[in-house]
Amino acid sequence: MNFNRFETAARRMWHEIPAEAREGVDGLTIEPEAASHPDFHWVYTMGECLTEAWPSGAGGDGDVRSELVLYHGSFRALAGEDPDFDWEGELWETILHELLHHRESAAGEAGLDEVDWAHEQNLRRLAGEPFDPDFCRAVPSGPDGVVKLESELFVESVITERADEAVFEWRGRRYAVEAPPYANRAFVEVPNLAGGRLCVIIRRRLPWWRFGRGKNYRPAEVSLRAYPLPPGDG
Repeated sequence: MNFNRFETAARRMWHEIPAEAREGVDGLTIEPEAASHPDFHWVYTMGECLTEAWPSGAGGDGDVRSELVLYHGSFRALAGEDPDFDWEGELWETILHELLHHRESAAGEAGLDEVDWAHEQNLRRLAGEPFDPDFCRAVPSGPDGVVKLESELFVESVITERADEAVFEWRGRRYAVEAPPYANRAFVEVPNLAGGRLCVIIRRRLPWWRFGRGKNYRPAEVSLRAYPLPPGDG
């Protein structure tokens, strides 16, 4: 999709959104260039919500105004890597995502910002960079206790200091994986469940005098097969 078609489609979609939902957004800007992540050049920013708070003359909280920005070059770069890239679907998803950022800012909420932060921390994990190992706790889990970030799935298992396996549930069945020794935090990729997209986050319950290590160390990361447990085991 060339720039002119992209801009026409984006503005059509924008005006299909009810005016009351767009309240507080002063405009939609379409930039021709790509916007890549400052640290990971293969990760692209599709859109942004640029928000400012304007204090009221009476000294109150005032008004929150935003501008939405879309980067055609980012869409083009990703489309070049994926022959099945859905331009219209991705464009709708990006516009609605950035509009939700504005609405949360106007309401004084930060839920979507926390999800975006968790995505950033998981990206750093995958790239071998320092990250906050508690990032999944910023994202609400589903009723099954599973946290979803993009195509990855995370489930948490808390174990005792000397435990050698971690038990977790997946689709109503209990499984276990080996617990890496000497690691109070571990990210264990499970290749034999969920198409290899499931990661078990293991946390050891340590005595109080072992606390205070901070979040800058590197948790253990391994790939292990999960084994099912008999009903009532463990």
